[in-house]
Amino acid sequence: MKYDYKEVRKMLSWDLRKLCISNDWYESGDAEDYSNLLEKVDSLENITTDDIIEIATDIMEHSDIKIEEFENICNALFTICHTFIEIA
Repeated sequence: MKYDYKEVRKMLSWDLRKLCISNDWYESGDAEDYSNLLEKVDSLENITTDDIIEIATDIMEHSDIKIEEFENICNALFTICHTFIEIA
């Protein structure tokens, strides 16, 4: 059976902020960079895997994190996403 629905994934900037603080991420970014990241997250209508990669890359660029941690950052970002169904 075919259903008319769309899966939507959202991330709240507040959740991202808490995640960054709890992991000591973004310690080498300035306030403007950090604000831009949080605003970008709030503006995304439906977080894609590519968005997660971009967010993780931004975090890594502004943190003292080894590349080996990239997958862990992405997975942590997925855990703070809220996924729900919208009926078309």
